[in-house]
Order: sequence, then structure tokens, then C-alpha cells
Amino acid sequence: MDWGTALVGVISILICIVPFVGMYYKRVKNKNKMLQSLKVLGGKTDCKISHHEFCGDFVLGIDETRNYVFFFKQKKEEAISKFVDLSEVQACQVVKNKRNIEKVSFTERVELNFIPTNKSKKEVRFELFDEAINMQLSGELQFADNWSKKINGLLKNKK
Repeated sequence: MDWGTALVGVISILICIVPFVGMYYKRVKNKNKMLQSLKVLGGKTDCKISHHEFCGDFVLGIDETRNYVFFFKQKKEEAISKFVDLSEVQACQVVKNKRNIEKVSFTERVELNFIPTNKSKKEVRFELFDEAINMQLSGELQFADNWSKKINGLLKNKK
């Protein structure tokens, strides 16, 4: 094999690999920015994120010692950051809005809904999925179910 053929082969391989490496680094950079925003949000309430998890364009975190749950979502133009104090919550529910078209069910929206113990307060909702923004689910249903179980477990243990 001559050097020209080897050079063309190496350049061809690099052309194929570089976009994937670039996408990987962009994803890692976005996750780091979201995690940093979540930690800043936690710092505003003197909390430390003890556990966090990413799913799509959002991150959910929890301070298990102070019983706070934090949410950060990066939409195209805006960032949404919310938190809830679990000492003021009686339950966490997964809300799934669906629509049916000819015997086929489509999920339009997935949310975590925190029901307050004080009925005069409003429910806090973390929007995990909206069909108008994301066309396809990418694990949000399982994510919501897992976190709902985890949060409800914490709520049972505190009582």
C-alpha cells in the first residue's frame, strides 16, 4: 500500500468520526451547564444536590437531607428552573395526558405533579415532555415513574 492511499483512508476515517466526537462533546457541555444551573438553584435554598439524573433536555435533582427536589429544563429560548420543598408535599404523581386516534394512543404531555399538604397552595408541576416541543418520547415515562416512586418513598419515610 502506498502513502497516498493510506492518507486518503485516514482522512476518510477522520471525516466520519469527527462529527460524532463533536456531538459527544456538545452533549457533555450541555449536561454540565444544566447540572451547574441545578446546583445554583440548590444553592439559593442552601441545599446540596445529593442525587441527580438527566433525561433529554432536563435534569432533576434532590437534596435528600433537606428534602428538596429541583428541576431545570433548557428550552430553545428559555430556561425553566423550579424546586419544591417536600415537607410541604403530601404526594407526587405522574400526570400523562394522552389522545386517541383510531385506537392508537399518543402521549401529549408528561409531568410530575406535587400535591401540597395545605390545600390553599397551588400544585407544583415539572413538565418533562410536551409533544408540541419534542416530537418523540425518549424515556420520560420511565423517568417520571422512577422519580415518583423515589419521592413518594421519601415522603412515606418522613411521616
